[in-house]
Amino acid sequence: LLVNGTGLHAGGLAALARIKAAGVGVFSDTFMARHARGGGRFAPDRLPYFAEMAIETLAGTDLLLIAGTKNPVAFFAYPNTPAEFTPKDAAVIALGGPESDSAAALAMLADALGASATPVSGGWSRPEPPKGDAFNPFTIGVALAAHTPEGALISDDGVTAGLPIYLCMQAAAPHEWLGHTGGAIGQGMPVAVGAAFARPDVKTICLTGDGAGMYTVQSLWTMARENLDILTIVFVNNAYRILKIELARTGAGNPGPTANSMLSLGSPEIDWVKLAEGMGVGAEACATLPQLSDALSRAMAHRGPRLI
Repeated sequence: LLVNGTGLHAGGLAALARIKAAGVGVFSDTFMARHARGGGRFAPDRLPYFAEMAIETLAGTDLLLIAGTKNPVAFFAYPNTPAEFTPKDAAVIALGGPESDSAAALAMLADALGASATPVSGGWSRPEPPKGDAFNPFTIGVALAAHTPEGALISDDGVTAGLPIYLCMQAAAPHEWLGHTGGAIGQGMPVAVGAAFARPDVKTICLTGDGAGMYTVQSLWTMARENLDILTIVFVNNAYRILKIELARTGAGNPGPTANSMLSLGSPEIDWVKLAEGMGVGAEACATLPQLSDALSRAMAHRGPRLI
């Protein structure tokens, strides 16, 4: 079962849990607009982004059910790699496309399977902030899970850093994950602005890469102007890292000086603290887990825009 849309909202997770318990493999799309997560909620596996991994994941499938989405295909075309992920011998049944109410379709499917009622929530306790010297998207994800308040909205434009954090955040308090809707690099901060206007009563957290963030950096000024309760976290690697990965996957070989220069953000390096402060958003830089944990604790207690 491949699902997207309302099936990934809080109301659809109960049906997904029942279907999974009935022996059906359950996957969400790689990209989803909104996904209720954390707090012991049922979490479907996520279809991998890279074509080879997605094909391997679905290998051996004899029946593919589609709910709230379309047949899975590769995001880019790669040499000698199939663009369609559905196994050739698999039958496909569409329970409704992106315009449909997939939660309602899944509830009917669970009933038709005679799937027993399975609780959406299991045992859950907030993780402790991580310790040690390792500073990477996984440890950052655990730190964020430890500090994220219940009901938070997470706008994900983290690109290369986003997936490890997504996985770690399943251990966080109940929250809503606002994911990529498909390659919209730069969508993170504008989506966070919209989310904060829609739900001023909860904390909004924006995860963005430095390459993605520079597309829509003026969002910081809007956050300051409207005093929106948004914490923006920028993962700075001074590069369009995902584009370097995609270039390598085309089989073009090692990029030369010109290609490397086009995908670099290091000459000059961008000072995100000064950039944010220049638009009225208080900011600080973190390079260790203790620094980040302290910054997250203060940012979650602060109402209004902040940037790390």
